[in-house]
Amino acid sequence: MEPLEAATPDGLPPKSAGGQTASQVKQRAAAGLVVIGSRGVAILLIGFASYAALARLLTPHQFGLIAIGLAFTAIIGLVADGGLGGALIRRVEPPTRKELQALTALQFGVAVVLALLTLGVGAFLGEAGMIAAIMTAAMPIVTLQMPGRILLERSLSYRSLALLEIAQVLCYQVAAVALVVAGLGAWGVAIAWIIRALVGSLMMARLSPVGLVSPIFSWRLVRPIIGFGVRFQAANASALVSEQGLNWTIASVASVSTLGLWSLTRRLLEIPLLLIQTFGRVSFTSMSRLLELKQDCGRLIERAVGIAAVSTGIALTGLTGSAPGLVPGIFGERWARSAEALPGACLALAIAGSVGVATQGYLYAVGDASAVLRATMVQAVILLTVTVPLLPQVGVAGVGIGWLIAAVVESVLLVRSTKKRLELRLAKSLIAPLSIGCASASVGWFLAQSGGADIRSGLVGGAASVTVYIVGLLAFRRALLFDAVRFFARSLRATRTELTAAQL
Repeated sequence: MEPLEAATPDGLPPKSAGGQTASQVKQRAAAGLVVIGSRGVAILLIGFASYAALARLLTPHQFGLIAIGLAFTAIIGLVADGGLGGALIRRVEPPTRKELQALTALQFGVAVVLALLTLGVGAFLGEAGMIAAIMTAAMPIVTLQMPGRILLERSLSYRSLALLEIAQVLCYQVAAVALVVAGLGAWGVAIAWIIRALVGSLMMARLSPVGLVSPIFSWRLVRPIIGFGVRFQAANASALVSEQGLNWTIASVASVSTLGLWSLTRRLLEIPLLLIQTFGRVSFTSMSRLLELKQDCGRLIERAVGIAAVSTGIALTGLTGSAPGLVPGIFGERWARSAEALPGACLALAIAGSVGVATQGYLYAVGDASAVLRATMVQAVILLTVTVPLLPQVGVAGVGIGWLIAAVVESVLLVRSTKKRLELRLAKSLIAPLSIGCASASVGWFLAQSGGADIRSGLVGGAASVTVYIVGLLAFRRALLFDAVRFFARSLRATRTELTAAQL
């Protein structure tokens, strides 16, 4: 397999197809979906179990405080990384040790400065500010992992990376639960974030071919990759601003408790989001190489949208239909209102995820990263514009409605930009799965709500939603369902082929 270059939104395609045929490119992309997705699912399941435990130990207000701290760490991580790691992963020549030292020095220094600024500001913001300061103190430690991550990613050492990431998650979740049980509350979760960073860096010292690299700054060595790094982070930055801007808006317009409710809703969406992000991660590379091989990407995009709509529809309808029972049944009655945001949010993901995974990869591949950035920025504005007036009226459900409207606008912009280069007919791939999904989710929601706020009624509602969805597809869009099933079957076979070849 080739190095993962899917997250390189500068629009520059790979220099060559590596001598591969179109069928080989598609096979390796399919195998990548399984490998990346399986690792992510394992991590999400571990995190979900811990989240369920913490939800019973912490209040929505405390979860809101943690969400604010995570917002600070996300911003610092984005700025400190600067896309420079992606630049070294993407390029043909392997990085030298001196380049890795210069990169580490720059990222470590930026992270230290930003962590100190957070501490200074946090001193005036009370408990929320100090929790954020503790969590951001972990970011300089995290930057020490970057040289190893770059080399392991370049060599496709997924087993080592998976081991590292799972170990970090386990240590963090166990430490967080233990410290909360010990009486530290949200402070315990913040301290566990530092423990996570330390464990990851120590493991990286063992797994990395170069161990921990000492930081030695050299502007001459980092300057050539800064330009790419800025372009690389542009789309990520806009998405992060949108997400964190929404969090601050909820806390300011409604309350920190409402932010805590949305934080749980957002966590429930992680598995369908993982599926969408996995599609998106391999989309850019496969589109780029198929374009080099003069393949028709129009038909490929239409098919990708249909497969994404069907596969995400199963997860999203089941989640929506089960929500009135499972949310209070698993997390407690005080979290029941989190389910109110799920119908709008799930439909938003069904639309934006299905359209975005293919169109964004294609637009990046042809060099039109500005179209993706433009759509992301408009989505952020629409999201806040719609959500702000709805929050005082309908509470956390307003976030789901805002997300839905913003997703529709973003998808329209992406399709319009793609249609400037290709002839596309996406309605046939989208309308049936979305319509059947809405109907099936409504059936499940009604059953779960009628059965009471418990796990049993939630399971009944979720099972009914998925069953009605599949039956509906069999009745009205059987070819689309069978195409998705064949695709994932081929993906599993491709994964076995790749793993066998690697062992040989």
